[in-house]
Amino acid sequence: MKRWQDGQQLHDGKYIIEEYLGGGGFGETYRAQNRQEGKSVAIKTLNTFQQFQPDFAKTQGKFVNEALSLAKCRHPHIVEVYEMFQEGDLWCMAMELIDGIDLYTQIKENGRLSEPKALSMIQQLGDALTCVHKQNLTHRDVKPENIMLRKRGMEAVLIDFGLARQANSSGKLMTNSVTGTAFFAPIELAEKRPQLGAYTDVYSLAATLYNMLTGQKPIPSPGRKIIDPLIAPKLYNDRISDRVNAAIMKGMELEPQNRPQSVQEWLDLLIPKPVAAETTRVISAVG
Repeated sequence: MKRWQDGQQLHDGKYIIEEYLGGGGFGETYRAQNRQEGKSVAIKTLNTFQQFQPDFAKTQGKFVNEALSLAKCRHPHIVEVYEMFQEGDLWCMAMELIDGIDLYTQIKENGRLSEPKALSMIQQLGDALTCVHKQNLTHRDVKPENIMLRKRGMEAVLIDFGLARQANSSGKLMTNSVTGTAFFAPIELAEKRPQLGAYTDVYSLAATLYNMLTGQKPIPSPGRKIIDPLIAPKLYNDRISDRVNAAIMKGMELEPQNRPQSVQEWLDLLIPKPVAAETTRVISAVG
């Protein structure tokens, strides 16, 4: 299938394509107009490359199952899935279109964030990931490019769950593929290890906070294993508190067994509980 063109109608005319927004290794995303409700939405489907792979039917089945599972993750900091529909032989996911910019662009254009503002966003994202993990899923690709900031209050929203995979009954995620951006991917992803879990997302979330507070990307995990140690974020930004510096380093422990095993466990190291209750109020008041 060729890429959809602007003006093309989908789902019996319910949606009309307005613009191609971009894509990655698995999916591609479009902005479309919901003609029944008069609002813009994002529509995601598997990309042309995947459609011509011999295991396309299996890949698409996983895509549908993931979308249905993620639709259950109703959370203010997770992009909302509206519905799944079929266009010809292709399944599509209609989602909330976030009015804002991604975190990567925010840092690139405005520099590193203050600690209070960054912690407020990380609390939001941590709560969102906890919701995902309760669905027996893991994100696997947490990074600034996959975090949108709403213009309204600069709230953080997790997007692009196309790489999420189901965990098995033991709570471990089984996979034979590697995804994610090298700077934010833990060693178990980089080395294509068979078991992943919530601790995989802990590493990527800690690496994202590292980037937010320093403006620097951390050393990729394979390089750390061979020769280079992780440079403490406080060496880049001396305004980072000792507690936050230590929590980032702990969350980015190279081997998964040495990290906090859940996002909440890591958040407890990062943000004292009396502060955590108030931290989401900070974001609108701190620049």
